[in-house]
Amino acid sequence: MLCSVGYHLFCCHRSEKTCRRWLALDYAGISVGILGCYVPGVFYAFYCNSFWRQVYLLTVLALILAVFAAQIHPHYLTQKWKKLRSAMFCSVAGYGIIPACHWVWLNGGFNADIVHVFLPRVMVMYLIAASAFLFYISKIPERYFPGQLNYLGASHQLWHVLVVVMFYWWHQTAIYIMNYRHNQPCTDYTSSA
Repeated sequence: MLCSVGYHLFCCHRSEKTCRRWLALDYAGISVGILGCYVPGVFYAFYCNSFWRQVYLLTVLALILAVFAAQIHPHYLTQKWKKLRSAMFCSVAGYGIIPACHWVWLNGGFNADIVHVFLPRVMVMYLIAASAFLFYISKIPERYFPGQLNYLGASHQLWHVLVVVMFYWWHQTAIYIMNYRHNQPCTDYTSSA
């Protein structure tokens, strides 16, 4: 979030090079934020299965490193690559559905107590993230009120508010699942599957 603050403070700098560097840091901050959501989620979801925990953590790290590698490309910050940037971030964020489904399966399906407790929290996180992204790409509400939301209420501001809400929600979820995992022993079928 600090990278985004820096970008928004310095994006009006007279030097286009400085502005582009801060924009690159803003995108790097998004990547770090996504990684920061994955690590505790995967770590505690697969707390009882070290093999799958390592597989998913390494896969997510590889995806984030691929995004960082793409950010080095000279055309990455151009308008031409705008859709590609959005697709990359959505793909990395959407990848989380795969370990989530696998986690549900490893824990015995939707009827398992742990799934009843934590899957809705994961779904809420994705719902908040999707809402934030929809504001970001649709440019609503300023699309319908041009010039009236230049200081307060613009889609980018709503995006930031929802991202902060999502990070807070996920932080609370991570604390909850951490406490759960530290207080509940691993069952045989999750540690051996």
